[in-house]
Amino acid sequence: MSRRVVPVGRRILEQNIKARYHARDIGTEDALHLFDELLQDAQPSSIHAINCLLTIIRRDCPALGVSLFNRIARAKVAPDIITYGILVQCCCRAGRLDLGHAAMGHIIKLGFAAESIVNFNHLLKAICAEKKTSYAMDIVLRLMPEFNCIPNIFSYNILFKGLCNEKRSQEALELIQIMVEDGGCCRPDVVTYNTVVDGLLKEGEVGKAYSLFSEMLHRGISPNAVTYSSIICGMCRLHLMDKAEEVLQQMFDREILPDVATYTSLIHGYYSLGQCEEVDRIFKEMSRNGVQPDIVTYNIQMDYLCKNGRCAEARKIFDSMVSLGQKPTVTTYSILLHGYAMERSFHDMNCLIDLMVGNGIAPNHFIYNILISAYAKEEMVGEVMHIFTKMRQQGLNPDVANYEAVINLLSSIGRMDDAMSQYNQMITEGLLPGIILFSQLISGFRTCGKWEKVHELFSEMLDRGIYPNTVFFNTIMDHLCKNGRVMEAQDLFDLMVHMGVKPDVCTYSTLIGGYLFVGQMDEVSKLLDNMVSIGLKPNVITYTILIDGYCKNGRIDDALVVFREMLAGKVKPCIITFNIMIGALLKGGRKEEAKDLFDGIWAKGLVPTVVTYSLMIQKLI
Repeated sequence: MSRRVVPVGRRILEQNIKARYHARDIGTEDALHLFDELLQDAQPSSIHAINCLLTIIRRDCPALGVSLFNRIARAKVAPDIITYGILVQCCCRAGRLDLGHAAMGHIIKLGFAAESIVNFNHLLKAICAEKKTSYAMDIVLRLMPEFNCIPNIFSYNILFKGLCNEKRSQEALELIQIMVEDGGCCRPDVVTYNTVVDGLLKEGEVGKAYSLFSEMLHRGISPNAVTYSSIICGMCRLHLMDKAEEVLQQMFDREILPDVATYTSLIHGYYSLGQCEEVDRIFKEMSRNGVQPDIVTYNIQMDYLCKNGRCAEARKIFDSMVSLGQKPTVTTYSILLHGYAMERSFHDMNCLIDLMVGNGIAPNHFIYNILISAYAKEEMVGEVMHIFTKMRQQGLNPDVANYEAVINLLSSIGRMDDAMSQYNQMITEGLLPGIILFSQLISGFRTCGKWEKVHELFSEMLDRGIYPNTVFFNTIMDHLCKNGRVMEAQDLFDLMVHMGVKPDVCTYSTLIGGYLFVGQMDEVSKLLDNMVSIGLKPNVITYTILIDGYCKNGRIDDALVVFREMLAGKVKPCIITFNIMIGALLKGGRKEEAKDLFDGIWAKGLVPTVVTYSLMIQKLI
């Protein structure tokens, strides 16, 4: 048999490629040039050198790696198992799972399935990343064994991660039990337990997570820092600080030192409960153990202080952090900026923005939204529009949230022409409005009494496939009812039901109030019956609206019946309910009944207000 003779120049080129590849001395562009050079000769090139170049190209340009594979085939160079493996990875990284499956099928057809565990694992990762873990499970539990490719622990751990990412940690727990009971060579390892414990905690399954942790210890698998950190983080997230401290002590008992992430979880947990003394204790413990706070720790500390009106202290931490060499992130700046906005410290806000830009960090959409919202809250339209313009000047086009903040301000002060101008500009820029923006515009036109525009926008919203929710309907119906337009509110109610949006107690209470306002008492009774028939119980607001409506229509006895029904139904009245009833009784000259009602206020755990005393004094003197 004759052997292929490789020209000396070609052999040197291939050796040079391999040497440079192992020395990590080839970039993507260089790899492409070398690839062209290898394939330009009609003689078959070394697949080993090509694999080196494809590996480099796969890292930065996976889609290009897929197309280069076709050139290899045309050049009559026989791919090996490594080449096909690179192809599978390229397909997966380029988001072309269909091609990844095809490549894997070709590997199986060529008889390489048994040696393709790594390639299967790459495919499994891509499948799970697309939230198709059920399909990945079928590959691991059925397909791979069929082709004599036995899944390894990496295959299973990919499944566990996929299941937990899809909030299916209970299934992951069951899969662990199957692996344990199977007794095969592939048994759960520390990564398996870490993944599932973390998944259970994120789903609030504290008991199951802790049981699994105990099982892990029982099976002789030593927890690592990741295990402990995950459990402590989960406990802190659920405010189970005593349990978190127990696990922390176990760490120390096993001579595993907590890292900054573990301590940060504890700090966040204690801050969430407002236990600042415990936070101070944790910081001291960190210092004793030589663990330095990181940017996340500082951000949590500053966030707590800013949310509690202690921006001056937060700023001291910011300055101290910078002096220690920690670089603030956009998140850091946004926390402090939001704190200043809450305190209406506009000068400090502007100084902080200047500092941020001076440190080479460009404000993003979120930062600008904090600024816009702060000025909008004070109805400083000029400043808001100046910031909006400044964004564009800095090459940052406003996003939907930025437009919502501006349109909300303009709508709230009745500048509807300007609000619509901004809306049209947003549409021109290709941004899609959502339910929030339509609610703002509709609310603005509703307040101005421009109901034609309300109907027009409502129709446009539906045409865009944006379907209103219960809150949206309730808001419009409330305004209609308060303006005596109860039939329009009823039409809206009927449309709501027709669209499959479920009315709630607030919906019924609003419509009941509307019918009471126009004196249509029969409709009130129908609505109450309808409400109860679908399983909704009147609440204190419903009863208060009914009592107020009956009183205003001169039906005090009916109001008293409803009031007593409310008490019998174990719905606690509010002081407003008492005030309405007392006022109506006094107005009707029924002083003794009013006094009895007044005396019963304390028995219901309520305290009379200035309005209550004022009613009693005016009518009893």
